[in-house]
Amino acid sequence: MSSPVLVGRAAEVASLRAALERAVAGKPSAVIVAGEAGVGKTRLVTELSGQARQIGAITLMGGCLDVGDGVLAYAPVVEATRSLAAMLDEDELERVLGGARDELARLVPELGTPAVGSDPVAPARLFELLLGVLHRLAERRPVLLIAEDLHWADQSTRDLLGFLVRNLRAGVCTVLTYRSDDLHRRHPLRPFLAELGRSDRIERLQLGSLGRRDVAGLLAEITRERPSAATVAEIHERSAGNPFFVEELLAARWEGTALPTAVRDVVLARVEALSEPAQRVLQVAAVAGRRVDHHVLAAVSAQSVEELIGVLREAVARHVLTAEEGSESYAFRHALVQEAIYDDLLPAERGPLHGAYARALSDRVEARAGAATAAELGQLAYHWYAAHDLGAALLACVEAGQAAEAAYALAEAQRHYERAVELWNRAPQSAARSPLDRVTLLQRAAEAAYLIGEHDQAIALAETALADPGAARDPLRTGALLERLARYHWMAGDSAKALTTIEQAVSALPAQPPSRERARALAARGQLLMLMARHRQASESCEEAIAVARQVGARAEEGHALTSLATSLGLLGRLEPAREHFEEAFRIAEEVGSIDDMCRARLNFGGSLTMYGLWEEAAEVSLECYRLASRFGAMRTYGRAGLGNVAEALVFLGRWEEALPMLEEVFELDPPNAWAPVPLQTRALYHLHRGDLAGAREDLSALLKNVPLPLDPQYAAPQLARTALIAMWDGHLDEARAAVADGVAALADDDGGFLIFEVCQAGLAVEAAIAERTLALRAADEYAMSRGIAWDLLDRARAAGAQASAIPLAQARLATSEAEWTRVEGAGDPDRWAEAADAWQRLSCPHETAYAQWRHGEALLATGTARATAEEVLRRSWTTASELGARLLVQEIEDLARRARVSLEGPPGATEAVAERAEPGGDFGLTPREREVLALVTTGHTNRQIAQALFISDKTASVHVSNILAKLGAANRMEAAAIAHRLGLG
Repeated sequence: MSSPVLVGRAAEVASLRAALERAVAGKPSAVIVAGEAGVGKTRLVTELSGQARQIGAITLMGGCLDVGDGVLAYAPVVEATRSLAAMLDEDELERVLGGARDELARLVPELGTPAVGSDPVAPARLFELLLGVLHRLAERRPVLLIAEDLHWADQSTRDLLGFLVRNLRAGVCTVLTYRSDDLHRRHPLRPFLAELGRSDRIERLQLGSLGRRDVAGLLAEITRERPSAATVAEIHERSAGNPFFVEELLAARWEGTALPTAVRDVVLARVEALSEPAQRVLQVAAVAGRRVDHHVLAAVSAQSVEELIGVLREAVARHVLTAEEGSESYAFRHALVQEAIYDDLLPAERGPLHGAYARALSDRVEARAGAATAAELGQLAYHWYAAHDLGAALLACVEAGQAAEAAYALAEAQRHYERAVELWNRAPQSAARSPLDRVTLLQRAAEAAYLIGEHDQAIALAETALADPGAARDPLRTGALLERLARYHWMAGDSAKALTTIEQAVSALPAQPPSRERARALAARGQLLMLMARHRQASESCEEAIAVARQVGARAEEGHALTSLATSLGLLGRLEPAREHFEEAFRIAEEVGSIDDMCRARLNFGGSLTMYGLWEEAAEVSLECYRLASRFGAMRTYGRAGLGNVAEALVFLGRWEEALPMLEEVFELDPPNAWAPVPLQTRALYHLHRGDLAGAREDLSALLKNVPLPLDPQYAAPQLARTALIAMWDGHLDEARAAVADGVAALADDDGGFLIFEVCQAGLAVEAAIAERTLALRAADEYAMSRGIAWDLLDRARAAGAQASAIPLAQARLATSEAEWTRVEGAGDPDRWAEAADAWQRLSCPHETAYAQWRHGEALLATGTARATAEEVLRRSWTTASELGARLLVQEIEDLARRARVSLEGPPGATEAVAERAEPGGDFGLTPREREVLALVTTGHTNRQIAQALFISDKTASVHVSNILAKLGAANRMEAAAIAHRLGLG
């Protein structure tokens, strides 16, 4: 029935082989193979699998099944992963699975004992665990991962495969297949394919029909003889070059059946050539889907063992069914055969058969005493629903939803729960027997929707649950629902509604008797207030939550509140109690087995330590968060944020070459998400310090595109402060000022005060640059405005500094703000800049120290005294900036040194000689006439106006201006005016 060799696909095989070889060579590859049903997609990837074995690659292969929407979540990956147990010895299997074994056993029981979890777990964790398995597998052998029939893929499978394609690294080649003729306009696979198409990793391969010559070759390989031209012409015309139809038409010719025009009828004609009992069994099998278990088929068909085996032998012998190796199952040779047989059944025939399958599966599930898989329970719900037994369907949907939750298939769990709610009023007797009531079904559907990122749907489901009379009668349930609803609103970006809702939750929950629900709501309120930078209120709510939690033994809630409390205390300048609370929170999280809270305690602790300039300890604690996340599949969340904290500490320490690989690793996993602000902002700071303003802008822009808005205050402050600095260095001072204003507005409710320092420091630097320009141009009104804005920023920084005296980073930023203010006032105060440099040096922050030293040297030169001191300060600044590779800072220092005739590389005292040689023309070698011209340049005079004022010709004025620009090293008149003002010239 089939050719022993692949015919007519040499180019396609070569393309797939090249993709595999790219993966082997170290570049991940992925190919999407599309084609109509029967065109040979499976045959093609089977050929590739054989070639993979020849080069020592390991092939993992699975397919999606058409057995009801969402019934078999992760089917291709489950099937592929299941084969690992047979392929690898126990030691290698243990290495490959790593710490993921217990979690993956939820999906693939053959791998071990499933981990037990009472609450739904976000699928992202499963995705990362599987990614780690594939990477470890590929460390020793190339891997070919094949997932077929994506047109039947459920949402969870699409999400997983999309994640793997985007994130798999060297050594893995992924091949996905789907039916292109099945994709109607609203098919859910369309947006998935569109998203994948934006990746430069993806190669598309469209399988077309075979030409007449290839059809002749295919017939020859099957028949082992050369077919006649008439046979080739007839079969080619009728099959339209579709290999499967070529085989079916040839088989029909051999069997002497008629050759109807419609290909579907060709398939049915071959089936109708079988005996009546065989046809009936095939109809029963088609209701199960493409694959069917032997024992279930036997129960549904109600035939004796001997009769059933006889008709199955007939179906296998005639190549309608195939017996699957390693299992007691049968599969239709092609999905088109199953579809044609199922479609040919009358609706009145399908319902009873679905019911029979449901009863058979119910018996199997009952016999297995709780060991049924999520796929089996999903099939059971599907068959009861298709059989129109609404009561049984409702109960089965509830059970299937619970099983799907445990197997990470939250999209499918949500669908099962929503269907159960849909059936609730239509099957009241079953509703009364449901282990979960309607409110709980809605609550769990909402939580599933939230965990897969469907926040609007989560809100709608939670609000429906709250409207149910069953929730209204129970204050504890109402409070619990409101607590979750507040979380959904927060994640949807509506902080105001989130805060209102969490206050409603706390009010709804009675204080007496104390309850776990009240402890959770108080902890949630504390966390929300902490995220909104209302740290005193947050601390009060967390302390109350901890007290209630301890009364009722709610350890998880206690630990969660302790982390939020510690974070707020750290921001309020109370590091030691914060440290104790962080450690206690971590111990509780270990005790209750909460991976999220373990990671969160370490992540927030690391972030708190950075505020105190404890960079080394901050990096160590944050690395622990990263390791935990890597082990337990939380890299896209806590792992990404933890590495961001480490990189931030290293950037401040000036260890940029160590920070960069960590930042690159952060972004190996998927596009930036809600956990990416710190890594993106840190990389922007790295680019800014290096002088790559375009790269810095790009990172901050990417954050705004990919992270939910509005940003939390903790992220808004550095985002806007660094935006302002980028704009300032790029010469866009109005844009810089606007960013600072936005930063101040974003921190209007910040009662901790720490976050305002970076905004004020950046804002004062911006206003100093504006003041310098306006003073040079004698623009009094603009200068007054700049001075007023600067004073307001300094006032804010001083007010915050009074309550942040114990936070070294805050004090260094305050010292820098005070120094920047002196630039607004005039040429800059050397003492203030010396204090700022010392503050940053104590924190071991070389770039910030070098910046302050540059300004210190500039201020010393402007006073006209201590020239040797200025030279030494600038030399230290220049050396540090050069070693760091801070291009912009190096350029500014060198420009200043050139204008001031300061030597950056010579021995101490060299500048005095240079200065003496520069006289009598004054500083920078300016002649008295040039100083007169410069004074007019600073007031905005044109060359003609200068000529008129000094009674010289226009040409002479032009020559003087050109000489002045050259001596000052200025690019234009405005820059010359700014230099003159800064250094007291003109």
